Amino acid sequence: MPNERHTIRMPAWHAYVLGLLGGGVLLALLLMVFAAFTRPDTSLQPKAYSSEELATAEKARDVSFDPDTPQILHVDVPDEAYAQVQSHLAALSAGKASAEKTVSMIAAGDLPAWFPHNEAPVLAELVAEGHLPPVHERVGPEPIVMRGVDGIGVYGGTWLRIGTSPNDVGVITYRLSGANLVRYSPLGYPIKLHLARRIEKQDEGRVWLVTLRRGIRWSDGHSLDADNIMYWWEHEVLDKAVGGKIPNWMMPGGKPGRVEKVDQYTVRFTFGVPDGLFMDHLAMYSNGMMQPAHYLRNYHPTLGDPAFLKQRLAAHGLKSPRSLYHRIRDFRNPDCPRLWPWVYRKHKNVPPQVFVRNPYYFVVDEQGDQLPYIDRVQFEVQDNKMLSLSAANGLVSMQTRHMRFENYTELMSRREQSGTRILHWYPACRSVYAINPNLNRRVSPDEPETKWKAALLLDKRFRQALSLAIDRAIIIEAEYHNLVEPAQVSPGPQSPFHSEKLHKAFTEFDPARANGLLDAVWADLNGNPAQRDSEGFRVYPDGTRMVFYLDYCAFTGVGPAQFVVDDWADVGVRVIPRERARTLFYREKAANNFDFNVWSSESDYLPLVCPRYFLSFNGESFYAGGWGRWYALGGYYGAEQATESKLSIPVPKDHPMYESLTAYEEALQAVELDDQVRLFQRALDNTAENLWSINISTAPPQLVVVKKGFRNVPENALYGVIFHTPANAGIESYFFEDPQDSPGAIRETRESILRAVPMPGEEGDGGSVASATGERPPTEPRSKVVGRLIRFAVLGIVVALILMVSVRHPFIARRLVIMGPTLLIISVCAFTIIQLPPGDFLTTRIMQLQEAGDNAEAEKQQLEELKQMFYFEDPTIQRYFRWMGVYWFRSFDRADKGLLQGNMGLSMETLKSVNDMVGDRVLLTFLISLGTILFTWAVAIPIGIYSAVRQHSISDYALTAIGFLGMCIPPFLLALILMTIANVSGLFSPDYATQPEWTWGKVLDLLKHIWIPIAVMGVGGTAGMIRVMRANLLDELRKPYVTTARAKGVRPMKLLFKYPVRMALNPFISGIGGLFPQLISGGTIVAMVLALPTVGPMMLAALFSQDMNLAGSLLMVLSLLGVFGTLVSDLLLLWLDPRIRLQGGTR
Repeated sequence: MPNERHTIRMPAWHAYVLGLLGGGVLLALLLMVFAAFTRPDTSLQPKAYSSEELATAEKARDVSFDPDTPQILHVDVPDEAYAQVQSHLAALSAGKASAEKTVSMIAAGDLPAWFPHNEAPVLAELVAEGHLPPVHERVGPEPIVMRGVDGIGVYGGTWLRIGTSPNDVGVITYRLSGANLVRYSPLGYPIKLHLARRIEKQDEGRVWLVTLRRGIRWSDGHSLDADNIMYWWEHEVLDKAVGGKIPNWMMPGGKPGRVEKVDQYTVRFTFGVPDGLFMDHLAMYSNGMMQPAHYLRNYHPTLGDPAFLKQRLAAHGLKSPRSLYHRIRDFRNPDCPRLWPWVYRKHKNVPPQVFVRNPYYFVVDEQGDQLPYIDRVQFEVQDNKMLSLSAANGLVSMQTRHMRFENYTELMSRREQSGTRILHWYPACRSVYAINPNLNRRVSPDEPETKWKAALLLDKRFRQALSLAIDRAIIIEAEYHNLVEPAQVSPGPQSPFHSEKLHKAFTEFDPARANGLLDAVWADLNGNPAQRDSEGFRVYPDGTRMVFYLDYCAFTGVGPAQFVVDDWADVGVRVIPRERARTLFYREKAANNFDFNVWSSESDYLPLVCPRYFLSFNGESFYAGGWGRWYALGGYYGAEQATESKLSIPVPKDHPMYESLTAYEEALQAVELDDQVRLFQRALDNTAENLWSINISTAPPQLVVVKKGFRNVPENALYGVIFHTPANAGIESYFFEDPQDSPGAIRETRESILRAVPMPGEEGDGGSVASATGERPPTEPRSKVVGRLIRFAVLGIVVALILMVSVRHPFIARRLVIMGPTLLIISVCAFTIIQLPPGDFLTTRIMQLQEAGDNAEAEKQQLEELKQMFYFEDPTIQRYFRWMGVYWFRSFDRADKGLLQGNMGLSMETLKSVNDMVGDRVLLTFLISLGTILFTWAVAIPIGIYSAVRQHSISDYALTAIGFLGMCIPPFLLALILMTIANVSGLFSPDYATQPEWTWGKVLDLLKHIWIPIAVMGVGGTAGMIRVMRANLLDELRKPYVTTARAKGVRPMKLLFKYPVRMALNPFISGIGGLFPQLISGGTIVAMVLALPTVGPMMLAALFSQDMNLAGSLLMVLSLLGVFGTLVSDLLLLWLDPRIRLQGGTR
């Protein structure tokens, strides 16, 4: 027929191939477009800097300073000026003077300009309303006067900081308080009087009189006096009921000192020998010497009322008065009075944690403004590896802690974008990568090679050879951009203890000399220096294969380890770098069961104060932990506990280390600095000769990220733990040029000053002592979110059982019947699994206590309390019953509640309620996870339908390729990419992170940030769900009933959505059982990358710390949610799929 159209049908395999090629081409085009948008612009030339700018940058990196011209922030005030102020305060109190007269007297010079008469606006309002006394009464007649490097500041603003864990926020107690009797200056010396008004040395340094400033008050308004120091000495240090132990710094010459009250403000310290470091020790430790006796004695195990203590123990869920006392002293107790510039007044279990200004703070500037200038300090908590990215994004106001040099390029390159400037401070820690050969290597009969390892590591020539074998120049260029120089761990050129001999000892690169030393060592051990194994490495003297391990953990990272072991391989020594979990790293260190490990040094700038890298000072002398524990326990002076400890090893008297300890003891008793330097030189010379550790270079500058407009931060300061940095750099004087406080932030500051939100267990009227700044209103206990969740789940099961039975659904009835045994089996499995890993929390804690050098009695008491609290000595079956709460059905005692009653018990690590710790994280986790699930379904279902309907089309292949790509991209990598592209981190930008109230702007800011975690966690699941939906729908579309419906003329869209799509949804519904646990756990790794306070990272941290009470309870809760989710999915399938109703016997 001429009009007949002839069509040519393409074979199916041709269509398949063409579709595949088309999809590949489309994918390639997409990748090219993505690459075009993300590739670096090579046309851009590096910014050209002028010679002046380059010189300025070089000068900024040069952190050297002249110790003879130190920067001083404390203003010396003569006694006459204080007497003048005291006289005027008496006149004000008697009504003989007024505020107007005060101002006129200051203007006329009749009163010092620093007379306290100005304060923050939020405090001025409270004074006007009668909630607070005037500022001159709160500050007192003898305030500390300080100046800022940039001058007088402006009140207001929130100082944003980031910690790496909830406990890391505890730096507020020393690094961000500086509440010591004396304080180091920014560059160390001179040590300046702080809370102490006067310190007098008597009897050649054997007696020290410390006089406190008059009028200093705690944050609740109570006065500070000598009784606060005596309480610390008599009822904490000397009282074994709270685990008291005399600190080593109070035992010069091996004999305990004495503390006596002279008068209301004066205390006498008496020692058997001169104490040359008394001032340094006060600068380091005296923040813990002054305790609020008026508050703490109520909770003291021997001073407190027994009935009150019993009530508090029940409220906190604790068994030991000692545990209660230490919880009350914790920095997270808003009711405990403090001497800090900023105090904690609103308890929260999750970040951000906020500290508000102390209305009774006792420091003023030179114009009489009460410090601090800043209203609030706010801490977020992030994973350590993500902190630098947040800093580069401008999420910190000022921070030096955790700012690592490895992030230098990122921080410097993004400082304009983030609105920050990068300062360089002098590192008092003179090494960031010290290699510690184990001189106390444990020898095990079961491991014959340990005998040879111990002999080699103890030989100084072996250590000298390894140091000479390292090519430090290459490492310095690759790792530190030539900003450092080869050096051993030494005090450094700016230190008064500088030793050039130690500084450069065995740092030259000399492989020939190294081989010569090694050959001599092998010859002395009766080995063959020329013998090598098949790989060219030396062998042990007995001819067996030689292998050493270089252990490191996340604290230092791998660093230049590969450079080092490659250099050592060139001289025939096989060393393998090995990363260890920090818990395992410390366990092996405490047991002396390692070859080499890596750590940073600490505050070596003042080696008498922190000598651990120059002699075996304590367990933190990594290279000789056994000797260090012996010394710390008093072994040098013959203390019995030093020989009783299983982890301590006496130092042989003929060893150079013993000579170093002797030199150290002699230097400690020298009162003058010149004598200390002369006497300690022997210890430094011994270190230079024996190389207790092997170092690469001097430490690079300590980076300080400072937001532009954040002022009074010194250009240079010593960074080290003994200096409590940045407290030594005048934190009270920091200020914002243009503080931005939202009305909610101001309101929250005011409310927090007026009244505290107590910690769990201290709610209501029966708990703690009322604050002097305001009555605490009665509060209800925090809702136990997780406990309620468990109870509601159990209740839901019971209700569902009754309903299903009543409407006669055998299918569901059978599911309900097997839920009980299923949960029982899961609970047994979960409890068993968490007990399987070697070691436990108690074992690790025992080792920590022994390593810390506690006295045997205190150590035994702590262990007994742990055993009693967590029933470690009970049979396993009884511990399981207690964990589940079985005994409660017999006793109905609150202490016997367990998982069946919705009580997850106490965390072994923090001794806090797991319910409280988890509860506040649940809501955010739920919202993010729910958003992820809805995003996944909303994207996967329509795309899966489209791909099935358009099978083998180019768009189908393109979507398939994109889906596979989505499944292949690691979520954490995608998170990093999106964070970098979008320039966001966390949940809020800095402008809204400090704003407690919700506004439309904050909501929009949240939406700008929260899409990243939802998209990241949803991409992988979306890609998988697309494939599932496509495959199931294709199966349904090929079934006979679809063909029949088409033949009968059913409209395609109606047919598609009424039957095939409905049936294809079954896998989605079946997957609900797995989604329920995800709603609570969230994406752990993604949450860590994005710094989200969700449940997942908490569970991971519990596993790392071996807190199996927390980890096991969370695991059981997730299992319960999984089982309950399966029940929900069965109910939905029963409604969705009629085949199930028919097969299940439903009538």
